[in-house]
Amino acid sequence: MNKEQEQQILDYYSTTDKYIHSKLHSNAHQSVFTKENDKYQWLVLEQKSQCEVEVRQTDRHGTITARDNYELTRNIPKCVGVERLCEGANIQIPFNADEINLIYQFGEQSKAETCASLSAILPQIKDSDTKQIVSTTLKKLNSLSEETCAELTATTKRRKITERDHSIKTRLAKAKEQSKQPTVAEGKKNRNHSKGKGDMAL
Repeated sequence: MNKEQEQQILDYYSTTDKYIHSKLHSNAHQSVFTKENDKYQWLVLEQKSQCEVEVRQTDRHGTITARDNYELTRNIPKCVGVERLCEGANIQIPFNADEINLIYQFGEQSKAETCASLSAILPQIKDSDTKQIVSTTLKKLNSLSEETCAELTATTKRRKITERDHSIKTRLAKAKEQSKQPTVAEGKKNRNHSKGKGDMAL
């Protein structure tokens, strides 16, 4: 994990109360970030393999409330696993890609607002599979604390917006590069045109 990838991941979890790099607790395998005047709220980025990083976030009591997994790609870190702590129970609740997309699309600032947004679309859904995904997402969000739910929504939105913007930039750069290169047909046309000119000169 290079510094750019580390900063990208850190930005997803940063709030108004910024994380500060802790040299004391960091080592070759993990980067630890803490909050000023708080010895329990940590964000740990642990390198599991050359291209895998696990991110753990703890609350004011030192309890792990978030556990996410990322694949390190050449572009931006890709989130491949999301778990959040169930309120009142020591179990992590996994969220799949469909559920995360719903949180991105309908997530609001508070847990109540997010759940209300999802509940509002339920009666309009005809497809049973989609209805099941929305219902399951609602159930999972309701099992989180207010703070954990708000963090999940904010982190998801930051990450998805970054991925979207990067995708747009990549597509624009590719389109720009392609516009510079002549197509096969154009190349053939140019060659024939040059040949014709040569014949005329003779």
